[in-house]
Amino acid sequence: MLKIGWFIIAVMLSVSAEPFVLITHPENPIDTLTRSEVRMIYLKKRRFWNDTKLMALNLPPNNTLRNTFENKILQMNAVQLDNYWVRAHYKGQRPPYRVESLKSMLLFVKKVQGAIGYIPKSKVDSGVKVIYEEHLE
Repeated sequence: MLKIGWFIIAVMLSVSAEPFVLITHPENPIDTLTRSEVRMIYLKKRRFWNDTKLMALNLPPNNTLRNTFENKILQMNAVQLDNYWVRAHYKGQRPPYRVESLKSMLLFVKKVQGAIGYIPKSKVDSGVKVIYEEHLE
């Protein structure tokens, strides 16, 4: 049974081993972000960039890329994030908007100037601007 668990973990790590990037609309005034700035945006501690309202996007909770993003960038697991958003709810804050797929993420970012999302680096196309790149070890 333990071997099966390690196998599942190895498969999950190999699937998420591709570097990911944060993307935004080409007309968004953001050119680059630091990991700290990304964290602030996704935890709703920063909501505007100049006059542009930011809209952080998330993939579904069971998505491997989302889990990798949350662990590497937010440095929180699912339970910690759930607790964070329960507390934030009482301050009138809501978690990032959820899209159902990478395709939805790309389409949303292409249409909404303040949208920010994460995708595998290999999925970047000319309709978006890369503002952060995470290199996986």
